[in-house]
Amino acid sequence: MGRPKALLAVGDTTLVGWQVDRLGPHFAEVVVAAADPAFVPAGARFARDRHGPRMGPLAGIEAGLSAAEHDAVFTFACDMPRVDAALAERLVSRSEGFDAAVPRLNGRPEPVCACYRRSALPIVSRQLDALHLKAAEVLEQLRVAWLEELDATLFWNINTQEDYQVFLSAL
Repeated sequence: MGRPKALLAVGDTTLVGWQVDRLGPHFAEVVVAAADPAFVPAGARFARDRHGPRMGPLAGIEAGLSAAEHDAVFTFACDMPRVDAALAERLVSRSEGFDAAVPRLNGRPEPVCACYRRSALPIVSRQLDALHLKAAEVLEQLRVAWLEELDATLFWNINTQEDYQVFLSAL
């Protein structure tokens, strides 16, 4: 995209601000994991990524788990504009008794859009400290409840300028 997706303009806010405005009211707390507090809109709390900006989504998951006041933490990337509160509620509910609840589409996990429990934090941190950055790989070490047969369109994300225009035109 040539610029941080979180800061893409959506009306009079940013993409991350739009997500916070849309989904934030469904949660007791909203934490935005980022390397820079400038990415965090009003209504959300900043969680600094302790590994820096190039460690990927797993570092964001770790930052969110570390900063959250609650045991269950629903995570998703800000560039996934079709994720909805119903999916979040299903994942949080399904995570009870597990380290995580993760969607699986056609046999492939969607670890960036999932619910992690605080019990996952030590394993996530160890993986990052060992420079194992793939979020899907950490799932092999966690007790995971899988959600299958979900609507794949919920997981569509903005990767190109064309995707961004599709998203904006659907608002």
